[in-house]
Amino acid sequence: MNNFRTDVKKGALLLAVGLVLCGLAGCGEKKVEPPRQYSGWQKYSYKHFVYHFPADSYWGKNIERLSSAYERYLSEMCSFLAIEIPKDTIHFYIHDNPSSGKELTGHDPPYVTDNQIHWGRRSAFGVPLAMFLVNKMRIRMTDFQVLYDGLITLLDYSQSDYHHLTSSLFEIERYIPLDTLIDNESFARAGEKYRSWEAASMVAYIAYTYGINRFKMLWQSTASFDRSVQELFGADQETFEKEWHEFALQYYKGINIRTDVVPPDTTNSDD
Repeated sequence: MNNFRTDVKKGALLLAVGLVLCGLAGCGEKKVEPPRQYSGWQKYSYKHFVYHFPADSYWGKNIERLSSAYERYLSEMCSFLAIEIPKDTIHFYIHDNPSSGKELTGHDPPYVTDNQIHWGRRSAFGVPLAMFLVNKMRIRMTDFQVLYDGLITLLDYSQSDYHHLTSSLFEIERYIPLDTLIDNESFARAGEKYRSWEAASMVAYIAYTYGINRFKMLWQSTASFDRSVQELFGADQETFEKEWHEFALQYYKGINIRTDVVPPDTTNSDD
């Protein structure tokens, strides 16, 4: 009996010590990376964001305009993605150029963590926030890189009409077929600019025709692309591609494309 009581006391003591250590370590709580501090940088807080930027930088001098725009982007993107606006503070770092950004972070900007956005200014305004929020969707993404790139490009706030741009590729005979887009290896080898135009147009077609939740279902599907669109959209891959083109052409019909104003895209080409 005495041994039993001793064991019980030891067990209770170990449990108490474990609970204390767990509390100190924050067991059960998601750990987030503490905000980075850089020498000579300033910061500005506005609603959901804390902005970090080099002193006397361009956006440092125009931070009120940027912060106001980003609040609108945040609200609109969360509404489009059907997710809640993050409750935790978002730390937004504005790097003057990608080189200095990589030196400080070890990553090529745009780069995001669970509570930080690092923007190198070369990418469009919406790209880093889109990357950040897509991670907040908390869905298991499939291998279709075209869906990720398309969604990020669609939400880049560049004011580009990706349906128009996609349709223009037929005119200059640079259109990338759907079976190439959905194959990750072929997608990676296609010209970055053109593949992004088409990816954004396709994602927009799915989201506005079938809804963002159906798009998420496609993204999480473990079936082939052909079978997935058949089950989710009631069309085989060939019909799906045709209907996407018709959707895109509605924004393009009647506009005469000048091939000399469409910039050549030589990225990742074998020419």
